[in-house]
Amino acid sequence: MQRDTRLDPARFRNIMGHYPTGVTVVTALDHDGRPVGLTANSVTSVSLQPPLVLVCVSERSSSLGAILGAGAFAVNVLGANGAATAVRFAETETARRFEGIPYTVEEGGGPVLEGVVAWLACTVYRTFEAGDHLILVGRVHGGSAAGGDPLLFFQGRYGRLDP
Repeated sequence: MQRDTRLDPARFRNIMGHYPTGVTVVTALDHDGRPVGLTANSVTSVSLQPPLVLVCVSERSSSLGAILGAGAFAVNVLGANGAATAVRFAETETARRFEGIPYTVEEGGGPVLEGVVAWLACTVYRTFEAGDHLILVGRVHGGSAAGGDPLLFFQGRYGRLDP
């Protein structure tokens, strides 16, 4: 393996693309009670006691201000058939992301999308600036796992487990 220390953004993205991740939609309610959300695959558990998760959100995200303003959010783990939802929340104009998407709102969290394999309701516990992203640490106070295969992201493509 040849070692190359030049890591421009495109090269770094390509390297990280070799690490498969799950795919989530992080949601919140803005100050007018309208739902906002974004696709995120940089999500991980941090602690069991207290239960904490972290989510990395681009500082350019149109949903970031609403999440911080609400002080609460939900992490929706998409199922294997959720690629269209992932693309919608990554690319669609913010105001149109929830059109035709059924959801419920969990107390103290954000919208929970219908049909997800799992979800977590969180309050903002800490934030950290990190490069061009903000790391949100959420304290988990609710959630559920419905089961099913998750949606995966690998080398720039969505896919599913192949047991």
